[in-house]
Amino acid sequence: MPSLRQFHVPNPMLGKLMNDFVSASSMSNMTVGKAFNAILKGIGLNDLGEILFNWNESQLNEDGDKIFRYPGRDGRFSRGKEGGKVIIGKREFMAWLLSDDPFDEKVYGANIRSDTEWTSLIRRAREAALGGIESRSMPITVVATQP
Repeated sequence: MPSLRQFHVPNPMLGKLMNDFVSASSMSNMTVGKAFNAILKGIGLNDLGEILFNWNESQLNEDGDKIFRYPGRDGRFSRGKEGGKVIIGKREFMAWLLSDDPFDEKVYGANIRSDTEWTSLIRRAREAALGGIESRSMPITVVATQP
């Protein structure tokens, strides 16, 4: 299975950022929040909702600032250890999104990389996240060099 670094990224700056930010664990809380908000703004609530549901059957709260799910057999109707509402960290979502996991054939099927709708959705979410990080926390400097 190819690593994240092997995927084609049309924008060279986004490619560099993907290489720098492959691990969401190295991101600050502020950076994770900015990246998540950029995804929400960049791809919209419906597309983000689709990704979240396919990831682990989670969803956004009404304000769009928290990810949650109802685990257990009965979901919303269960209480206690196997049920009720569970809040999921944005860092956990970002770690999944920026890894190879969205294309795990054991989870999503043997032809997941051939699914143009899914690959486009994940690509757009990654570009939005990394664009949000790039535009808010990193000045872009272009240095001209002599041949």
